[in-house]
Amino acid sequence: MIGRKLVTVGLSLGLLLGSAGHMSAAADYEGHWAQKQMSRWLEQGWLKGFADGSVRPDQAITRAEFIALINQLAGLTAESKVKADFSDLPKTSWAYEEISKALEVGIIKGYGGTIRPGDPVMRQEAAIMVSRMMYFETGSTEVLSMFSDKDQIAGWSEADVAALINDGGMKGYPDGRFAPEQAMTRAEAIALLDYYNVTSGGLQSVTISHSEGLGSFEPGAIKYYNNVTVSGYDVLLQNLKIFGDLVLEEGIGNGEVNLDSVEVLGKVIIQGSGDPSVLKNTTMNQVIVQKNSGTARLVTEGTTWVKALSVQSSVILDEGEGTGEGFTDIDLPSGLAAGIVVTLNGNFGDVNIEAKGPVLHLQKGSIRTLKTAASATGVKIELDEGTTVTQAILNMSTKVRGAGKVQDAIVKEDE
Repeated sequence: MIGRKLVTVGLSLGLLLGSAGHMSAAADYEGHWAQKQMSRWLEQGWLKGFADGSVRPDQAITRAEFIALINQLAGLTAESKVKADFSDLPKTSWAYEEISKALEVGIIKGYGGTIRPGDPVMRQEAAIMVSRMMYFETGSTEVLSMFSDKDQIAGWSEADVAALINDGGMKGYPDGRFAPEQAMTRAEAIALLDYYNVTSGGLQSVTISHSEGLGSFEPGAIKYYNNVTVSGYDVLLQNLKIFGDLVLEEGIGNGEVNLDSVEVLGKVIIQGSGDPSVLKNTTMNQVIVQKNSGTARLVTEGTTWVKALSVQSSVILDEGEGTGEGFTDIDLPSGLAAGIVVTLNGNFGDVNIEAKGPVLHLQKGSIRTLKTAASATGVKIELDEGTTVTQAILNMSTKVRGAGKVQDAIVKEDE
């Protein structure tokens, strides 16, 4: 579950709107059951009517339009690294990137090669998308017995529909039906997302400025945030899903910031960290190390997977005990100050060096692929005894020393 602090995301419903003919500009939502929610969105500028002034609350909303709104509520604004591949979704479609973003984080899955972007979204489909966005814990479906058409709720949606019913995000109709296969209207979509954006607080962003913990400390429970900023030390982040960015600010100094069972979908920016900062059972898409002074030290444990790490200051990367992927891809981009030292202990995937003059020290373990670009002059590679580089693709100026082994080396002429 998420916090109840009132935070407004400020969504734009432009994707829901199309051109309309010249009809009366009467407020067609007045007296509607969702008038309160629609009025709030209109007043705040989150919702704009058609050219004729109508809002059309009872018109169906498409799957693509609903996905776009969920992405905004979830704070999925960065371009997706995963690109959708559905036969009914051309890359030129306005919905292509929106669907790609939702696909990347698991909000949608598709229908065996299709995604049906222009189809109306069914109520049970909307329940699944929101449940996945919120990462609700699904369990008993007993609550569904209140609906006269409970047998029409598909088995693949029962748990998610029950989760939203239990949470209060969705309700049935006065006649006792849930109507799982009925197309969701604009009004229903606004009311549903308004519940999680305003009434339930949406996905809030927080800043931690002193020693404390953030997250859930109950087994199996997860808490959800948009962005998290840590400016204090001796902080534990536990059982969190962060849809935006996690920033460890310089004010942390060398104090401890440890993570346990945390997933970060955006960037992790490390400007300050302890010695060490432990990442346990944690998943990060992109980490940027840019500590202004001293050396950051990151230790992975358990099932941790850091998919990509960009080095912009000296860092020690230790892969401790665990079954996770650890640090997969490490980049030393061009523009780094000469003398940056990267120390590795563990079994690493690809290490790409474009910077001039860094030192890469493999103290223990292995590197699958080590590559230095033609621009990476003055690079020093130190391989301690017992270490292995499976393949090295090096420019001529790269210096390799130590008792470690390079199994396959390709030395390129400088371009």
